[in-house]
This record gives sequence, structure tokens and C-alpha cells, in this order.
Amino acid sequence: MTAVFFASGAAALIFEIVWFHRCSLAFGSGVRATTIVLSSFMGGLAIGNALAGWYARGQRRLARTYAALEAIVAAAGLAATYALPAVGPIVARAAAGASEPTVDALRLGAAFGVLIVPATAMGAGLPIIVGALARTRRDFGAALARLYGWNTIGAVAGVAIAEIVLIDRFGIAGTAWIAALLDAAAAAGALAWSIATREVPAAGERAAEGEAARVRAIDEHAGARRRWTTLAAAFLAGAALLALEVVWFRFLSMYVLTTTLAMSMMLAVVLAALGAGSLAASSGFAGDTRAVSSRAAAVALFAGCATAVSYAAFQWTTRGAQIAEWPHVAWLAAALTAPTSFLSGLLFPLLGATLNQTVAPRVRAAASLTLANTLGATCGPPIAAFVLLPVLGAERAIVAIAASYAAVAALAALGGGAHIGAPLVRARPVAAGAIAIALSLALFPFGVMASRYIPRAAAPYAADGSEIVATREGASETIFLMQQQWLGRPIYTRLVTNGFSMTGTSTPALRYMRYFAYWPMLLHEAPLAHALVICYGLGVTAGALLDIPSIETLDVAEISTGVVAASDIAYARGSNPLRDPRVRLHVEDGRFYLQRATTRFDLITGEPPPPRTPGAVNIYTEEYFRLISDRLADGGMTTYWLPVARPDPGTDVHTIVRAFCDVFADCSLWNATPFDLMLVGTRGARGGVPRERFDAAWREPRLAEHLREVGFERPEQIGATFLGDAAYLRALTAETPPLTDDFPQRLRPVPSRPSLSDPRYQRDRSVLALYEQVIDPARAARAFAASDAIRRLWPSTLARGTQPFFDDQRILNRVLWEGARPLAQIEDLHLVLTTTTLRTLPLWLLGGDAVRQRIAETSADRTSATEYVRGLKAFAERDYLRAAAHIGEAERRGLQGPAVRPLQVYALCLANQRDAAQQLATGVSVTTEEERHFWTWMRTTFDIANDVQRRTR
Repeated sequence: MTAVFFASGAAALIFEIVWFHRCSLAFGSGVRATTIVLSSFMGGLAIGNALAGWYARGQRRLARTYAALEAIVAAAGLAATYALPAVGPIVARAAAGASEPTVDALRLGAAFGVLIVPATAMGAGLPIIVGALARTRRDFGAALARLYGWNTIGAVAGVAIAEIVLIDRFGIAGTAWIAALLDAAAAAGALAWSIATREVPAAGERAAEGEAARVRAIDEHAGARRRWTTLAAAFLAGAALLALEVVWFRFLSMYVLTTTLAMSMMLAVVLAALGAGSLAASSGFAGDTRAVSSRAAAVALFAGCATAVSYAAFQWTTRGAQIAEWPHVAWLAAALTAPTSFLSGLLFPLLGATLNQTVAPRVRAAASLTLANTLGATCGPPIAAFVLLPVLGAERAIVAIAASYAAVAALAALGGGAHIGAPLVRARPVAAGAIAIALSLALFPFGVMASRYIPRAAAPYAADGSEIVATREGASETIFLMQQQWLGRPIYTRLVTNGFSMTGTSTPALRYMRYFAYWPMLLHEAPLAHALVICYGLGVTAGALLDIPSIETLDVAEISTGVVAASDIAYARGSNPLRDPRVRLHVEDGRFYLQRATTRFDLITGEPPPPRTPGAVNIYTEEYFRLISDRLADGGMTTYWLPVARPDPGTDVHTIVRAFCDVFADCSLWNATPFDLMLVGTRGARGGVPRERFDAAWREPRLAEHLREVGFERPEQIGATFLGDAAYLRALTAETPPLTDDFPQRLRPVPSRPSLSDPRYQRDRSVLALYEQVIDPARAARAFAASDAIRRLWPSTLARGTQPFFDDQRILNRVLWEGARPLAQIEDLHLVLTTTTLRTLPLWLLGGDAVRQRIAETSADRTSATEYVRGLKAFAERDYLRAAAHIGEAERRGLQGPAVRPLQVYALCLANQRDAAQQLATGVSVTTEEERHFWTWMRTTFDIANDVQRRTR
């Protein structure tokens, strides 16, 4: 039976993964929707537990009943897998215009209705098979421990194989079929065992009769009290562990790159520790003795102690942040969760053995125990998500849950017949456990979250001087806002969610997120009136849309209340986009909102999270893009983020491009930044926009300012971001299958197929060559000139004037990729200053930006830093004498840096002050390769040399 229950556990977790994926598509992946689905599933398990206790009392061949249950799980599990995609749209249509409670009620009813049969059959399985096996053994606790342990270890295997192998190779539906086959194998194994053993041999019959006689001898009132207190202990233990899982995973998410693989790894660690604890108990520790309740009490006390100590010790037992390697992820999860999980695995069969002293038959004892534990597990996650984390925060929530184990211990002791002052409380293990939990709570390091853990998670983003300005622990994530400041004023803000930077307001981020709005503003046939932003982020795209005078309504679908709350902190009073009267906020999963919406939009765009973030794949698939297409008005447009070429991104974005182009026949790709490309698709856009539409945008003062500060100073620069049309993208992704709901693991790069986001791009020349070829402005310029899509959409006069700006795009690519390095990039800087009228691009090449300019100009203090920034602005304005004067003043005030004196010399040369330039160059030393490059260029271009060069002439 060990193999049977191992297979059953593996199948159960595989089915759960499949169902929860399907449910996130059908009902959304927000915290309310997820909690509702989990509650529906756990409710089905609880019903199964209850039915097992009622039905099995008179049954002699329980293993055959168990075989039938496994067959039901296989058939009903497959049916649920195929039913959920059809149920989702029905629920969404019914929810159109409904209130939030009504929507949640519809979700609950649909999820419960679909999952009730397989979940109930699953819930009945454990008590039924424990009852069958216990009939052949005298030791109920050991039988329960053994089966629960191997079932849980099977669940570990199910999690691992589903995440790593099955979904990738067979898809979601194919994975469900494999789970069904495992359930069928378990059914066959149970049936074979029933036939071979005849289930109830004579020894088992006598044991069962003796058990019944013993239970009848117990005082009815005392037995009822002990029974209910033991069940209360099981309920509280289940609630505590599941609440801890929510808190643990939230905490670990600050340090782990939360892909589905990482989340599966963390779950596997918890399950493995649970299974190991239960198997340890099967060796006799959970034997049916009078000491079993004191053992349960002691284990519960040590579990509470372990909960507190593991959290406190995490700062010393682990290191690092943004961890992706699975062994490191497993260690972090083990350090935090394994001790308590192992002890919980011990506790469950101990409580079962305690309950068996007052409940007969044994199948009823197993059913009552699992029912109480399951009901507690049902309550734990919503309590953690909606009460403990938002009200107490993770740190105090851990303390509260650790303390609750003392209540579990007290209930376990009373369930064994103990009274206050009885010998039980003086038993050494219990006394040791009481001392341990008391010390761990008394010495708990309150404040370590703020002083150690959050700064550690923020460390990867603090290298530029950014600091945390606000934190929030909400129902679905831990958020902190970070700001880089200069002269006491913010330069940019970063939104860090569960330890990962989701979005920010740095200049490159502003450029690509505003571009999502500005591109369709210029190319949409009629002025944009109705837009939808899916995923709000920090509101950059929403704010850009509100810059457009023609916008009448802007709907925002954001899944996180924490993100919404952060917007008030990130923006000054009166500038929060969500407070604009044209904005309608929907705190809802974006995909589910699209299914509910009846409005058609001129533009659908957004600031989605990275594709590998858990749940985010649902808003990158072909089916999702089809939903977008369905909700666009005729001629409507969508702009979508395509993240590429980041360090170790681990994403095959070609599969996203293929999915997008399979939906939008006129798809195209644009270079918002070299690592943030933009997909564009339309619903039958005909084009024919006049040149005047483009020019008018730069006559709107606020809009023009926001365009210029992100590098769009002329309409021609928009066209110069072109990378390829539909024919080019289809050729690029011809060998790549589309990302679909059924194959979400296609996001993982395939070693034999290079992709723009392939993690090998830094070390594999073929991958790098692919990336360089795609963003190459020379290639893009030729494609722009030859594209039928451009001829259809772009004004002809503007298209002809765009060609020279592809040269500037090459320079812009370089500065956005490398950062400002004016000495190394002197040729590009000189070319832009002397052959164009652009101001933003040279400012970026010099290391400046619009935000620092505004701060410097409005600052009352003339510091070396403000003088230098004013000098950079003068440079970009081609006022070279003023630039040299400001930079010289900055140097006199103490500013040092490798570019300070060289830029003075260069400015004087551009102002035709060669003698003054040569005088300043005298005495300049050269210590780096970039300085050497600059001075070599200066000698060649202006015949200006530093000391070393003069001596070697």
C-alpha cells in the first residue's frame, strides 16, 4: 500500500497544480480569487473526510472503496480540467456589471461546483485507506503516520515532476492525463491488495472488536470532551501550518526570484519535511500508548519554538537576494520552513493516535482527524492573507502563529485525558518544550524585519544610493518604495514587490512606458478617446495617457491593492494619475476584467510584470492576446511590453512574439529601449494619419515636455525606433511555437533555439548576434523603407525624413545600454552636437537628465554639483562658453571626476577658445583607458594635447 499511496499523493498534487492553473485563467489570479478557489478545493476535501467517516463504518472491504475513489478522482479530475476553461467565460459574463461580493459569490459557486467531485473523492481517500490498513495492524498511529508520510512524499514527487517535466512536455491537459493514469494505477494497486489480503484477517478482526469494547468502556462525557479537544488541536494545527505557509512564502519571495519553479521548490521543501516527520513517527513514536498525548503536546510546543527560532536565525543561516539557483532556493526554504514542517509531520499522527483512544472504528477516527485538520487548513490562508499580514506584518504574524502552537499543545494534552496539575505537565519533554517556546517568544528579535531583512532584500537596488521610503505588507505582496534623491529631492522612484523591482521612474523606464501611450496617440486613425491600462505599476503609462487631451475615459485594471496604495506615496499631492476624474479603477485580475468588460477600447496597454513571475504568464499567451483583440474597437490598437536581453532573464520571448503575431496579423516590433521592446497590434487599422497629427503633439506644452525629456524631440525619432513588421517577426519566430494557456512552460529558453531573452546572450556569440541583428538601426532603416505596413500607416513625408534619425538611434541605443560615458563616447557626442539640433540625447551622453536639470535650476544653493549640472545643460544647448564656465566653477568648488577637466577643455574647443583649452589641458594626467581614448581624439580633432602627449610629440 505504500506504493499505492505514494502514487495517489503524486497524482493529487499534479491535479492541484493543473486545476489551480486553470482556475487562475477562469477566475483570475488575484488574492481574493485564489483564496476562493483554495477554499472551494479544501471544502471538497472536508466533505470527503466527513463522508468517509459516515459511510465506512459498516464497510468491510475498504480498500475496494478506496480503489473506486481513486477511479473517481481520475475521471472527475480530467473532467474538471476540461470544464474550467469553458466555465470562466460564463462566470465573467454573469459578473459583468456586478458588485464585488456578487462576483466573488459567482467564483465560489463555479469553483466549488467544478471541483466538488474530485476534491471530495480525494478527501475521502486517506481515512478510508487508513481504516483498511489499520484493520491488519494493532497500531493505528503507526499506520496513519506511514500512509500520510508516503502520501506526502508522493506529493513532493508530483510537484517536482509536474513543474520540471510534465507541463513543459505535455502541456496542462496532457499533465492532467498523466495524473489520471497515476490515480488509475493507485486504484489498481488497492484493488489487488484487497484481493490478496481479503482485507480483514482474524487478528485484525479481534483487534477491531477489542478496540470497540475499549471505547465503549470510556466514560461517555469524558470521552466526548477528550475527542473534541483533540479535534480542536488538529483544527488549530492545520490552520497554523497553512497560515505559516502563506507567511513563509511571502517572506522568502523577498530573496528568491519568484518563478513558478522557485515556488514549486519551496512547496516541495515543506511537503518533504512534513512527509519525513510523519515517516519518523511511523517507527513507533506515534504508537498507541498512554504517553501519546504528552508526546503530541511536546511536539506542538517545539514546533512553536522552531517557528520563532527559524525566523530569527534566518539572518545567519542564509545569505543573498534575488536567488534563482534551485539548490540555493531549496536551502533558504529549508532553513525557514523545514523544522516546523518536520514537527508538524510528527504531530499529525500523534493527534490521530490520541483521537483513536476515544473514537471507533478506526476509519472514523481517521476521518474525524482529517476533517478537523482540513477545516483548519481551509481557514489558515485567508486568515494569514487578510488579517495577519495586513494588520500585524510578517514578523508579528510569525510570533502569533508560534504562540498558537502552545494552544495546540494544551488541547492535545487535554485530549489525552490530562488535567491542570496532572503529571503530564511535569513530563520532561513537555516541560522542555514549554521552556523552549517561552524563551523563543520572550527573546524574539522584534524589529529584525525592518533592520535586517528588508534592507537585505533591497540591497541589489541600493547601490546607486537609493533608500527605502515606504513599506507595506498587504494581502498579496510585500511592497517597498525606494527613491534615489539628490539635494533632498527625488530623482526617481522604484516599486519593489516581493523583493523584485517591478517598475520605476528612471529615465529609461519613463521612456518605454510613456512610449506605450505616445505611439498609438500618433498613429491611431482618430484621436484616442477610450483606453485601458492593464497592470498599473507606478502609473507611468497611465500618466502618459492622461497627457493626451483627447482621452475621455481611462480604465485601469490592477490586481494589487498594495500597488494602488503605493501610488499615493509615490506621487506628490494632486499628481496621482488614479485621482484624475477620467480614471476608473478596477482592482481585479486584468485577464478576468477583459472577460467581464463590455466596453470596447481605442487602446489597450499596460505595465505587466515580467513573464516568469508566478501568474504573469496568463497575460502573455495567445488566448490572452485574443481577448485583447476582442475588446478593441475597430481600428483599435494594443501596445505590449517585450522584455529582452537582461542578465539571466530565463525567458524565451520569441514564443510571446509568435503568440502575439498569431492573433494580430499586422503585428510590428519597436525599440522603446534596447532592452524594453514594444509589440504593436491593431484591429484592422487602416492608417492614413496626416503629418499634422504628429506635429501637433509637440505643440501641446505638457505633452511636448514629457516627449522631449524621454528623448523624443522630433516626430522622426518615433519612426526611427522601428525594428520590424509582421513578415519580419514571422520569419524571426518561424521555428518557435506560440505561448498558449496549455503550454505555459514554453517561456523557458530552449538551448538549441536562440531567443532575444536567452540567458546565454552574454556568453554565446550566436545569441548575442541575434540580439544585435534585431536592434541594428542600419538593418531597421532598410526594413522601414521597404515595409508595406509603414507605407500604410506612416505619412509619406515623415517617412522620408525619418531615415537620417536611424543614425541617432544607434547612438541612443549605445548610451541606454552602456550608460553615460562621455570620454569613451566622445565621437558620438561630437557627432550629435555638431550635426543635429537635439538636446536630450547629448544631455544623456554627458550624464545628465531632465530631473536633475529641474532640481539644479530651482535650487537656491550654488554647489559644485548644481554648477556641473547647469554646465551639462549649457552643453546640450550649444552654449559652450557658459558650459565651460559652469563646469570650471564646479571644479573650483571642489568637484572632482575624470570627466570634469576634459569636458571644460572640449567645451572651450567648441567655442573656438583653443588657447584657453590648451592651457587647461596642461597638467591633466591620464589614468584610465577612457581618458586615453578621449585625449587621443582631442589631439586628432583639435590638436589639443595633455602633458604626456606634449612631451611625446
